[in-house]
Amino acid sequence: MATPREIFAKIERRISAKSEESSRINAVYKFVLDGPKGGTWIVDLRKGTLGVREDNGEAHCTISVSDENFVKIATNQMRADVAFMTGKLKISGDMGLAMKLGRLFGE
Repeated sequence: MATPREIFAKIERRISAKSEESSRINAVYKFVLDGPKGGTWIVDLRKGTLGVREDNGEAHCTISVSDENFVKIATNQMRADVAFMTGKLKISGDMGLAMKLGRLFGE
């Protein structure tokens, strides 16, 4: 099974390969993952600072989820909307930006 670190590395490769398209979102996401493989990651989709880093900085949209459920969502074993509706995934900040997250995972 993939780890959150591997998934964030894949996201970084994807946004780097499509830097113009990715930077059009012009926002910063923070992922707060609880659990033994958790941590806090920033996915920065702004021109000039585009990238993924393990950090607890400011963000426009924060996603809080367990490390296990993050992996399930990222690998299409769980739908993000279902995780949100059942309280397994929490979003704070700009909900409109949350709707654009599918692009990060290749949807």
